[in-house]
Amino acid sequence: MAQQQRRRSGSYALERYDPAVGFTAVRFKDHFLGWGHNQSPIERIDFRSVRETTSVVLGLIKGDFHGTDGFLPADQIDRLRKSENVRIVEQETMRIFTIQLNNQRAPMSDVHVRRAISYAFDYDGFNNGVLKGTVVRNPVPLPNNMWGVPKGVKGYTYDIDQAKAELAKASVKIDRPLRLHIVAGNAQSEQAATVMKAGLEKIGITVQIVPEPWPTLTGRAQKVETTPDMWTLWVSTLYADPNNWIGESYNSKYWGTWKSSSWYKNERVDDLLERALRSRDQAERAKAYEEASKIVVDDAASVFIYNTKEYGPFNKRVKGVRFCPVGSGQEVRWMSFE
Repeated sequence: MAQQQRRRSGSYALERYDPAVGFTAVRFKDHFLGWGHNQSPIERIDFRSVRETTSVVLGLIKGDFHGTDGFLPADQIDRLRKSENVRIVEQETMRIFTIQLNNQRAPMSDVHVRRAISYAFDYDGFNNGVLKGTVVRNPVPLPNNMWGVPKGVKGYTYDIDQAKAELAKASVKIDRPLRLHIVAGNAQSEQAATVMKAGLEKIGITVQIVPEPWPTLTGRAQKVETTPDMWTLWVSTLYADPNNWIGESYNSKYWGTWKSSSWYKNERVDDLLERALRSRDQAERAKAYEEASKIVVDDAASVFIYNTKEYGPFNKRVKGVRFCPVGSGQEVRWMSFE
């Protein structure tokens, strides 16, 4: 029997794969979008699996590698910036970082307690000190660079006096330590928890940091009774629409998912998010998302901290790098060597 011809849709076709080594891919010359945009496309790509960060960085500096992903520690990014052989392609992504608050459990069920928690986080110290400016402040439940984000909303700042003032307005008494769960083995999650703990202790709130694997945390988030008091969470661009962030996180119809683990409930916000989801008019949708975002921030549903940046380290010979916020990908189809 004749073999059926394999159908291809990507710009490169898999040639060889070994999970321990990596894989190679060759250019698919009949790609449906064509290659007229690139007069000297890269013919073969060798993706290598390298576990040690220092090996990746040294390989880029020496010219053994032509590029890598941007998931590198801040000090290694700085090291690459100083290399004459490396160029850092920097762009804001759409992956926001928050500390989720269980709005349905006391004392976080009191809006003044949630506001106090939001005022107790040192945003500048974390974003620009601990993370060395490798992220950007994102004070709302939508990425800064997404349509539908409200303009001029500064959000919460690190203000211990204001935090104490909000705590004084609370109708509930905090008579137990708050448990802050983090992603086990994730340094940034641990660092954020340490900053949060330090701020809350200044206003008299005791915090216990609890490391757990990601699957355990997402499993906990399926029920309000098992969802932590607080936990660190990133929301990436699964699809480029505001509903990916504010809709699935703060519309109460999504309760029971890891994104909605704040267990936030506001009928006005639910109505706005449903209206935005049904409408085909982007201007109308944007207005609804803007209003909903302002309410969510005012209600301090979560602690909104930052939006990530993509740092694509490439050899200076590599041209035509284009960044995509969905999956933080760089399409090799546009790339060429100088």
